[in-house]
Amino acid sequence: MPIYEYRCENCHKVSSFLLLRVSEELVPYCKACGSKDVKKKISRVAVLRDEERIMESLLDPSKFSDLDENDPGSIERVMKRVGRELGDELGEDFNETLEEAMAGGASGEANTGEEI
Repeated sequence: MPIYEYRCENCHKVSSFLLLRVSEELVPYCKACGSKDVKKKISRVAVLRDEERIMESLLDPSKFSDLDENDPGSIERVMKRVGRELGDELGEDFNETLEEAMAGGASGEANTGEEI
């Protein structure tokens, strides 16, 4: 069963559509804003793995050999790798949220958890 993805030209969100039959007709639209101004995306191939294999992969120490906790770029690369491993579990806006957090940290706006 194919899953087709479309990127909205207005709000830049990605909408996915699962077709149960090849003969099924699809009229794509943005699920976020409703726009019909969408472009088909070339999607990555999904390989289904059970939760146990995903967790084993994440706990592999070799995945973190290039981690330098003093380098924000290094942390961002590792977090993106973890995001790819977990896929939909983190939500479709994970990369956007991560980039916002990294931009805030780079500009000195780190959240310390303290209220002012």
